[in-house]
Amino acid sequence: MDITLGQNLASIVRYIQENSAPGTKLYFDEIPECFFVPSIYFQVPVTSGQRATLRSYGTATIMNMWFMEAKDWDAHMRAEEMRDSIMLGNCEVPVVDKSGQDTGRTLRVTPPETRRVDEGIVQLSFSFKVYFHPEKGVAKVQRLHVAWQEAKKLIDRR
Repeated sequence: MDITLGQNLASIVRYIQENSAPGTKLYFDEIPECFFVPSIYFQVPVTSGQRATLRSYGTATIMNMWFMEAKDWDAHMRAEEMRDSIMLGNCEVPVVDKSGQDTGRTLRVTPPETRRVDEGIVQLSFSFKVYFHPEKGVAKVQRLHVAWQEAKKLIDRR
């Protein structure tokens, strides 16, 4: 089964959504001037590629999320709860299919880090790597924009 970049992104967003405080608002493209708290802003992921072996390649995708609350301590608490949840889950995020159902597979992410961005905003960051080999025919070249839009559609269906 091929797992697309969009599925990986949607799986991460879904995991964050399911493990957030009830009523948490999610923002993707931009933060409105009068944003709701508690909320989480998902920045557009950053990707980089590299050669893994002579005939295989890897892509690293970095995810940055802003946990926004009325007070610094509350934002720290929410981001650190999510960090701990990911780490206690062995840094594995369940992968969902295009219908939103659990596939039984997981995506391994790096141990998350937190840092203060501004008053009431704490960033949670982690990355994941995907490796592919051109001869296997399972790798698909995707533009990040297309994958990010696909991930948002999967979450919106929920």
